[in-house]
Amino acid sequence: MAMYTAEAFVCAVGFIGFTKYKQFILPLQILEWYTIGSLIDYCIIDVMIYKKIHTYLVGPIFSVFELLLFSCIFYAWRTSKRNGFLIWAGFAAYLLIWIIGKFTFEAITGWDNYSEPISQLIQIGFGGWILLKISKETNIVLREDIRFWVLSGIVLYAVATFFFFGLFTPMLMSNRKLLLLIWSFNDLFIVIQYIFFLRAFLCKPVNAGIIHQSQPIHKE
Repeated sequence: MAMYTAEAFVCAVGFIGFTKYKQFILPLQILEWYTIGSLIDYCIIDVMIYKKIHTYLVGPIFSVFELLLFSCIFYAWRTSKRNGFLIWAGFAAYLLIWIIGKFTFEAITGWDNYSEPISQLIQIGFGGWILLKISKETNIVLREDIRFWVLSGIVLYAVATFFFFGLFTPMLMSNRKLLLLIWSFNDLFIVIQYIFFLRAFLCKPVNAGIIHQSQPIHKE
């Protein structure tokens, strides 16, 4: 039930984003693509569950898509040329580990118990760093700043689920009931994340600094 509630909420946020898409700056447009991708991911998983097909492969593929789009958002709001380089270097390192893992220590039919936490560390690291830089700006109001809401949603979810995804397979093998219980909390965290995304979608373009937020925070 919690899963379908989360899906319905993501769908509602996606619809609102779709209606305002032409007004969005690039990072918000990327976030809308991510939301649509999440909905497609949900649909595929629902069909696979209905047909009693294992869904383990869907999550790892979506994780690559997720970090790619989040890296695009981080790059749009990079704090310097060096920061921009590190963002893509981080994604490249993650992708390399992901590919190697699928042929060695992480089965293609299993969860990313090693590369998924790396993805979340990248999200926490770069998202947190840019948030820190934003907090030092004196000419903004955080509650109306698009960057604050988007990055906070990304970082909070990554922090909340870091250990859960890293321990997914061990929990599945040892205590399935515990896994199902904890998974309901994951759905809650998804709703919280999309509340932040929704707030970003609803920020007024003028108050949100729509022009400068599509550029790096500092001149390169």
